[in-house]
Amino acid sequence: MNKKSVLKLILLFLCIGIYCLSPEEEYDFLIKDLYNYSTYAYKRTFDVDADKTDGIINLSQGCIQTTDFNLDIAIQGDGFFTVKDEKGNIYYTRYGKLRYDHESCSLYILVNNSKYFLDLKPFPKYPLMSDEIHIHRNGSVECIIPEESSYENDDRTKSISEMFELRNGLNGKRIIDNKEFNEITVEKKKEKKEIIDKIPLYNIDESNIDSYDGYLIKTKLPPKTIDNPHFIPGALELSNVYLDKVLIRMLFVIEKLDDNQIKQKETKKYLIQKMLDPNFIRVILFGYFYEEHPNLDDISGLKEYVHFLERSYE
Repeated sequence: MNKKSVLKLILLFLCIGIYCLSPEEEYDFLIKDLYNYSTYAYKRTFDVDADKTDGIINLSQGCIQTTDFNLDIAIQGDGFFTVKDEKGNIYYTRYGKLRYDHESCSLYILVNNSKYFLDLKPFPKYPLMSDEIHIHRNGSVECIIPEESSYENDDRTKSISEMFELRNGLNGKRIIDNKEFNEITVEKKKEKKEIIDKIPLYNIDESNIDSYDGYLIKTKLPPKTIDNPHFIPGALELSNVYLDKVLIRMLFVIEKLDDNQIKQKETKKYLIQKMLDPNFIRVILFGYFYEEHPNLDDISGLKEYVHFLERSYE
């Protein structure tokens, strides 16, 4: 074997060592995916094609769930929108559960009890309600502001005594009849619609990700904008985690680890097998109304069991 061949083999070995995870590392990534199964728009590390976790974030779109709440948005296809923390640090996310901050007149998302504001122009100084803010499919943000109330007076408006007539009823009781109720003065409100700004989307490649906590991505370099963003108002993107595949892979990885590397192996195997039971998944995780009302915000059962699967748990 010549020197070039030897060098190629050494380089190949080094590359495999860099990109292959140890069983402990892979197990920790699987736990992360499991913890975030119910996190809206979370991106998994599990590689479905390879049936294992390689630690690389998979940015494929999750399923879309309609919520009918106008401040909820999902992104169709590629793209992330920007948010900023109080220090001005820029992050990218697909977590579309937006809220309106009355103090700053801005939209934000709430992550771990911290506000991250969208990089948009502020709304007019007016006490807006959430149903007066609309986000269109192209990302345009619109608000509805009532103008000063105007009244249409009718000269034929009657006084209270003219509108009602007293007459005798049964057993001598007095009955009030409404003769011309439709002639009462009617107040008509005029509304003004105003486009505030447009939410831009950015195309992020897996290789450009510096950090990711399940909600917020920090990039190594500023990403490029997407020309034709496509939002779905009144909807949220679910995580792209395959629950059963992650659990099956965890069983396989556990067999590779000894008792020093992972505590309570048999207990963990039992719990995973139990969680793979369709009846357990439907009743414990999703509730009895899963088929009619699948809402990941209501899934609390999974988190009650996941911490038992951590490697250091005793």
